Amino acid sequence: MKITSVIFDNDGLLVDSERVTFEIWQEIFTRHGYELSLEDYCELTGMSEESSAAHIRQRFPGLDPYNVVFAEWDARYEKLAPAGGVPLKKGAVELLDYCDSRGLRKAVASSNSLYWIKTLLGVHGVFERMDAVSHSKLVERGKPAPDLFLKAAELLGSEPSECVVLEDSANGIRAAHAAGMIPVCIPDLRHPSPDVIDLCAAVLPDLGAVADWLDQNSD
Repeated sequence: MKITSVIFDNDGLLVDSERVTFEIWQEIFTRHGYELSLEDYCELTGMSEESSAAHIRQRFPGLDPYNVVFAEWDARYEKLAPAGGVPLKKGAVELLDYCDSRGLRKAVASSNSLYWIKTLLGVHGVFERMDAVSHSKLVERGKPAPDLFLKAAELLGSEPSECVVLEDSANGIRAAHAAGMIPVCIPDLRHPSPDVIDLCAAVLPDLGAVADWLDQNSD
């Protein structure tokens, strides 16, 4: 297949932030009398802030997502992330080097804000290596809608069908598939369900396996 670009999710894919975020959210929910399971949290991964807020209101009536969850999370994360407390995933730098050696364009497409994308990747010297960044303020709908990935392809000047999307979440895989791209899942907190696997061109164990897969599957 013809592949000209690689589009990276950020949280849980390039940076090991989902575990950190889950632990912080668990503490916040417990403090306010609620229990947040891993299953509940995974339902939120990849969503926009607005979609996450709506889900929290429906699943946890009485818990204000903006004045409680997001505000308290921001306060904790503001201290942790800029200091490098959210590490890169293993193999991230090597994969970027591989993409550069192959002349593949690179983008990040994340439901997070540009501030957090830049903060999480910038501290590791990765943000400036991207050719484009698609973030929540550039599109009307977050994942599982395809908007973020289509915007990334537009910014890269790439055809959607020539873009490989690396994702860890079900919502991200659905968004990549809806965009007409090539979804590759690299699971983080939980393995994808069979219906999500059916949408994937591949399910790989980690970022270190991506280069070999690209070598074997690109023209």
